[in-house]
Amino acid sequence: MPSMSDRAPDPRPARTKAAIFAVARDLTALDGEVTVNALAKRAGVSRAAFYSHFSGLDDLMGAMLQQMFDAAWKRGVVFSQEKQSLQDAVQFGFGMFVAYVERHHAFLRGALDWKFSHRTFMILVDTMTKLHGEALTRLGDRVPVRLRTESAGRSIAGSALALAAQWLVETEQRATEGESLDATSLLETVLAFAPSWYTGIGPEDPIAAAELLALCRTADPDDALED
Repeated sequence: MPSMSDRAPDPRPARTKAAIFAVARDLTALDGEVTVNALAKRAGVSRAAFYSHFSGLDDLMGAMLQQMFDAAWKRGVVFSQEKQSLQDAVQFGFGMFVAYVERHHAFLRGALDWKFSHRTFMILVDTMTKLHGEALTRLGDRVPVRLRTESAGRSIAGSALALAAQWLVETEQRATEGESLDATSLLETVLAFAPSWYTGIGPEDPIAAAELLALCRTADPDDALED
């Protein structure tokens, strides 16, 4: 008789989470009501099943964003190994962030209107701060001494998020009219204002935002949200 450790993991929890993630994106993008009842009903699960995975809507949003950024980070590490430069990975990470914002602009724009948007925003800041902190640690001596604190990662994360939020607001009318959005200008701005010692891009250096974003579009981490 096979032991418990020999049994394959139960796929049902992963399927439930993936269904809830998908419904949350759809409801928000369609300007639907984002509540636990609405999510559970549309995902075909019970409220108890929802709460077995998430403590609430904030926790759900945090889990979705955490999974997306984890996927982006892993791909950034692979990218840096191929390019032999951690700063290339930093640029790639910013590119993945902007590619996600571009592709899911309707969902993210709607998420800004969630009743608990401030707490959700802080979850997002904390998630990005952690990832930037890992990158800063890997950069080691290339980080200015007085900036070797958590505040450095928080400042970088906050700047990128503020620029992304502004882009979402500025493009809302065009999106409503059905225009296909191009976030190349957002990526160029994010990279221009990120510290040069972090990205490896000097103040006067050209920024190949279009090429980088084209690469990152092919590596959009949707699969991490749907696995």
